[in-house]
Amino acid sequence: MSLDKQAAAFTKSVQAQAGLTGQRRTVANSAAAVILPTAPASIQQKRKRIVERTKPSVPTIVYSQPTDTALMGQHMMTLVHHTITYLKFKEVPQTPAQIASYLSIPMTPDLLFVLKENERLTWNPVSETFDYKPIHNIRSAQALLAHLQQQTTAQGLQVKELKDGWAGAVETIADLEEHNDILVTRTKKDNQPRMVWINDKSLDIEVEDEFKAIWHKIPIPPAAELPGELEKAGLKPTSVDPSTVKKESKGGQQKGRKKAQNRRVKVSNTHMTGILKDSKDLKR
Repeated sequence: MSLDKQAAAFTKSVQAQAGLTGQRRTVANSAAAVILPTAPASIQQKRKRIVERTKPSVPTIVYSQPTDTALMGQHMMTLVHHTITYLKFKEVPQTPAQIASYLSIPMTPDLLFVLKENERLTWNPVSETFDYKPIHNIRSAQALLAHLQQQTTAQGLQVKELKDGWAGAVETIADLEEHNDILVTRTKKDNQPRMVWINDKSLDIEVEDEFKAIWHKIPIPPAAELPGELEKAGLKPTSVDPSTVKKESKGGQQKGRKKAQNRRVKVSNTHMTGILKDSKDLKR
């Protein structure tokens, strides 16, 4: 057999094997397509578990505060405001349960923490109660008198500061004023107390009746005649404009104009004394 025939025979055999392999692959694929839908449930569960294990893991989100933060916003501040108003009205310490009952909500840890940190409230860990912290810790007549006596200046105390946390401040001030224990200034519009001072009774001086009688015997002219009487006594009334008062000159006469004085001229050209005349002679 020649070489050409051998090569042709070898090529046919290779092609025959390739066709057989392709047929096997087609049959295998068709068989798999038939078997997969009818696979047992156990095989499907195994495949599902394998797929779940191969999925990428999702990172867990950790929050530093609760997801519902509505209570930490304006609603929380509203609850704090109502709590302060409630404690100002009660004027006695209240427990968290009493505050929660007034607010009609449960006392949450967040609300309890905010109330403890509020500067207008005082937390007593022994009795576990909240109390309102007023500007001045004064809620009785004795406390007011003691505070006024300890003051080192005569500045006084504002009543609006006393009313902060003390509902009976105005009534107590009126009672102390009636007994001359304090001095009070009031507003002109509605006669409400504005400032208070301690009334130091040790400064009170008794005036003798004889001196009072002498004082009251001094006649006081009517208001219309008072400026004239003061002028007669050599006094200047405060109601008179100082610019309208004529000032008298010394000696009773006004000074006239000063006479022009002759100015002396210094002669520097002394070598011409015989020729030029003195300045005084020229003026004559």
